[in-house]
Amino acid sequence: MLEELEERRSEIIKKAEEYKARRTELNAEAGKWAELRDDLNAHIKQAVEKAKEFKQQREEYEKLIAEKKTKRGELNRKASSYYQLVEKQRKRNDLASIQAFEQLRGRIEEMELRQQVEVMSKDQERKLVAKITELRREFERMEKELEKDKKLAELLKKAQTYHKESDQYHEEVIEYVKLSHESHDKMIEHFKEADRVREKADEAHRLFLEAQEEADDAHKLYIRYLRDMKDFDRVITGLRRKIREDWSFRERLEARKKAKGIYERFKEGQKLSTEDVLMLQRSELGLK
Repeated sequence: MLEELEERRSEIIKKAEEYKARRTELNAEAGKWAELRDDLNAHIKQAVEKAKEFKQQREEYEKLIAEKKTKRGELNRKASSYYQLVEKQRKRNDLASIQAFEQLRGRIEEMELRQQVEVMSKDQERKLVAKITELRREFERMEKELEKDKKLAELLKKAQTYHKESDQYHEEVIEYVKLSHESHDKMIEHFKEADRVREKADEAHRLFLEAQEEADDAHKLYIRYLRDMKDFDRVITGLRRKIREDWSFRERLEARKKAKGIYERFKEGQKLSTEDVLMLQRSELGLK
């Protein structure tokens, strides 16, 4: 029975060691996923902070756009009031329509803007430049015609001055709109990056929890086998003690029996050896 118990105890020790090793392995795996999750969360935080920076930048551009638009509107209204005075003066002098003059100027500016921002072939650009040159000549001719009237020229100059200032603000509006769109695109890009990384971080966290849960299960089994091992230790220790006690009891019985025989021989007057005397002394009977 003792051998069976000791064999079973060895199996339990082996199982306990297996679950201890498994627990260590799973804790290491959980640590790996936790480290990856933390790195990804740091990346997410950085991407979100960047997105917020671009969001704030975009809001600043939008504020500037609103301010520039307001100023542009004020200048356009001033220019328009002078153009109305120019038109009245033109009608008095029966000169060419200022509206046609301004429309021509607008066409020239539009075509010059196209030349600056559009990607085109050399042939397309050559044709565009030629058209701009042609329209400029017509514009200069009409301008000279209008300038013959001094009052008209003065009113036109003021109107053009306000219109030119308005165009400057308009260009700034376009530039800030472009910058605002760029900031918006970068903001969206960083938010999307944060979302992509967040999916990976969530997966790493899921794997971390999974490994941690398995490690906890392995730890519980390890503790259970440790308790079983202690229970077997107590049983085996008790059994060994009982065996030792039983063996000692048998030895004492045998010694008593031998001592009693020696004592009977002593009473009969037989000669005792030194070993017999020592046996009697050790015996619980003594020399009665």
